Amino acid sequence: MILIADDHGLYREVIKVVLEKLGTTTILTAGDYTEVETILESPKAIKLLLLDLRMPGMHGIDSVAKIARLWPEVPILVVSASDNLESIKSCLDAGAAGFVSKVNDVTVLQAAIEQVLAGQCFFPTSVVGTSTLKFSQKQIEILHCLVDGCSNHEISERTFLSEGTVKQYISDILSKMEVTNRVQAATRAREILGIGS
Repeated sequence: MILIADDHGLYREVIKVVLEKLGTTTILTAGDYTEVETILESPKAIKLLLLDLRMPGMHGIDSVAKIARLWPEVPILVVSASDNLESIKSCLDAGAAGFVSKVNDVTVLQAAIEQVLAGQCFFPTSVVGTSTLKFSQKQIEILHCLVDGCSNHEISERTFLSEGTVKQYISDILSKMEVTNRVQAATRAREILGIGS
C-alpha cells in the first residue's frame, strides 16, 4: 500500500500512473498533512509515502522529521517543486529516504520509487556527491552517526539497533567504502553526505 500526499490533484494522478506501471494496485491519497497522519495512525501497512513539502498543514522539514520519528518503518520519498541544495540536504538529515524534484521527468520519479521501495536511498548527486556507492536508509543513518563521532552504544540508541547489529553495519560500511577504520569512514561519509568537515 502506497500513500501519495500532495494537494495538487493533477500531480497525484501522474504519480498514480507511474505506480500502476510498477504494478502497484493499492494506492491511497492525501491532500493535506492532517490526512497523512490519520492514514499513518490507521492499521494500514504503508510501504512508501510520497510526500509534498508544501501542502496544507505541512511544516516543511519539521513535518518530515516528525513522520520519520513516529513511523520509522515508513520510507519517505519527498516530491517537491523546491529543489535547492539546502532543502534536499535538510530532508536527508530529517530522515527522508529520497528526494525528487517536480521538474524531473517521469523516468526519474519511477527510478526513485523503485530504489526507495528496494530499501535504498535516492538523492541527487549534488547531495551525495558523484559516488556510485549505494547505501540503505539505515546505513545513511549510521554514516551520520560516524560523522558525529558516536560510539557503538550511542549509535545503538540512536538507531534502535542492538550493538551487535551496529557492529555488523559498520563492518559492511567499511568494506563498501574500502577503508579500514571509523575515522577514515567518517571522512568518506562527509564527502558522500555533502557535510563540511
